[in-house]
Amino acid sequence: MKIIIIAGMIDAKLASKIQPLQQLDTITQIHLLRRNPYRGEKIISHHTPGILKKLMPVAECWRFLMLLYLCIRFKPAFLLALGTVPHGVYAWIVGKLFRLPVIQHVMGKNDLRLTFKKSLGKKITLKAVKSAAAIGVRGILSTDYLIKNGINKEQLFIPQNLHDFDLFRPDPGHTPEYDLIYVGLLSAYKRLDLMIDALAIVVNERPETTLLIIGDGPLKQPIIEQIKRLNLSANIKLSGNISYQQLPRYFIQAKIFIMTSQGEGLPMAMIEALSCGLPVIVPDDADITTIAKDHHNALVAKQWLPDAFADAIVALLNDPDLYHTLQAGALTLRNEKEQAYSLEFQAQLWQKTINRIL
Repeated sequence: MKIIIIAGMIDAKLASKIQPLQQLDTITQIHLLRRNPYRGEKIISHHTPGILKKLMPVAECWRFLMLLYLCIRFKPAFLLALGTVPHGVYAWIVGKLFRLPVIQHVMGKNDLRLTFKKSLGKKITLKAVKSAAAIGVRGILSTDYLIKNGINKEQLFIPQNLHDFDLFRPDPGHTPEYDLIYVGLLSAYKRLDLMIDALAIVVNERPETTLLIIGDGPLKQPIIEQIKRLNLSANIKLSGNISYQQLPRYFIQAKIFIMTSQGEGLPMAMIEALSCGLPVIVPDDADITTIAKDHHNALVAKQWLPDAFADAIVALLNDPDLYHTLQAGALTLRNEKEQAYSLEFQAQLWQKTINRIL
């Protein structure tokens, strides 16, 4: 069969989501509609022409029209949208036009516009999701939310990103250089402003505390300005984007992984950090706490306040017994999740879902 996937995201994250589909014998062609080119087995990439990428409204019009053309030209068995805005909305409209089954992959609270003040976006995305033949979510908490909002339990399944436990592993002989590490996009919903404010509080008690930030994004300059304004230039290092294969060597340079996001799903950076043996400090958001267990492998901040995260940082850095307890908890992830995050397991899950909707 031929299928169409509408997606964005970076290459490594995309690969971790679609490789199980590439593995299936029942799928012969995957037409991937994306802003940037992508290569892979069975993949036919349809990407926005370079001249249009700088004009976002025009680029999105091109993608929508291309989706219509691909449906007419290749007659796919189903559409798969990775993320609801705009991909899921496109798939919803086009699926209705061509009477095609749609699989909506909801990747976090922002996909459902739950962190947005205006209700129109929530209504549109929820309607698009409800109409899907199948709905992929990141964890059981997202499942519970959708069921409470009228989604049939039979529509839901929980596909996981592939994760390489052999690549992301601890190095007991390595001495960490930094106290904290963050890996991810520098964007508004990641709430780096909150993380930096929390570090400013910590530095008043522990002046030597350090944070390594890996990643890039639209808020890089405001973050640099905040760091300077709070006199934290000696405490925070920004290293920009790092290749996926190089990430493990950066994780083991730190004692603790921290994130302060508001609008997550189930962040792979957190899982990668736990795989490397790092305790994590995280918010109680979306499906994060299905993996990050308070006082087992994590300290979970119950509020999005600098003091809440600062208290967690100080507690973990000042208490070696607590640190070693959470570190031991982090290392149990490998035994608990290695099968569920494998290519074979995820391919079987996708095949069962496809069989159900066709």
